[in-house]
Amino acid sequence: MANLRPLPPEKRHPSDYRDDAEHAQIAQILSELPARHPARVAYASGAWEGANTLSLIRLVVNRMDLVDRLLAVYTAHAANAAFRPAPQL
Repeated sequence: MANLRPLPPEKRHPSDYRDDAEHAQIAQILSELPARHPARVAYASGAWEGANTLSLIRLVVNRMDLVDRLLAVYTAHAANAAFRPAPQL
């Protein structure tokens, strides 16, 4: 499977709160999925469904290994959320 590249800032959904480091980790995890998997498509398209890690978890619920890893990334970066700009709706 081809590696998924982190989404560049200009292609991210306005409500995407993640920093570049978190995007890199998310892309690495999603690279394990087939190219047309809904989670990869949502992330790569900049759609709202891919704009936050918890929404992505819903799309990989049948892969508990990925759910655990995505949740760990979300938790690790949550402490920084207080210092991020508020999402635009």
